[in-house]
Amino acid sequence: MVEIITRENARLYEDVLDDMYKMRYRVAVEQWGWNIPGIKPGYDKDDFDTDDTIYFICLDASETRALACGRLNPTTRAHLLSDVFADRCVSEKLPRSASVYEFSRYIVDHRAMSKEDQAAVRARIPSAINKFCLQAGITHLTFLGYMNSYARTIKFWETRPLGAPCYFEEDDATYIAAQSAMTPDGLQNLRDAFHMTRSEPYLSSRVNWGEQPAINRIRAAITNPAIAA
Repeated sequence: MVEIITRENARLYEDVLDDMYKMRYRVAVEQWGWNIPGIKPGYDKDDFDTDDTIYFICLDASETRALACGRLNPTTRAHLLSDVFADRCVSEKLPRSASVYEFSRYIVDHRAMSKEDQAAVRARIPSAINKFCLQAGITHLTFLGYMNSYARTIKFWETRPLGAPCYFEEDDATYIAAQSAMTPDGLQNLRDAFHMTRSEPYLSSRVNWGEQPAINRIRAAITNPAIAA
């Protein structure tokens, strides 16, 4: 199950978001060596965790601990590739459109799981995002990712680079900016590769419908039968 969190239902996920920020710091900063400006020690909440952000989070069996996460931000507003890493998109103009979102903070807490669970959870975030995008009218995702992640991405999604690979000395890693298309074929590729059924991945959202009328668009994205295609 992958939880979808937006401004409309965020207050129902305060505990989960809090744990996610701590998990992101533990993995990205302490294990991977990222230097993230402006965040508090032990807590990775940056300038691009905003009211416009859509979060995707895998929880443990208790539904309180974040095992993996990812986030989408609209490219029509400030995001990492526009405000922090714009110089990495050297091949062409940075994509900006209401139908293009940036995918970032795709993080899996491997130390919290067995190898078998790691593989299962690793597949849920990108497949849930692909599934969500098909219903929400999001046609493409941009991202800055590790080169090895890019190599995996092109196996599933129609992906093209937005610039040349770039080396970051501070964490001794090479990254590349890219754009991927969100298509039914891409979702099926993920299902086939990770042995998921036609109805997977399962999306969920804590919503009090009576108090959250603005969430209707998210409810439609989760429950629309057309998503199974």
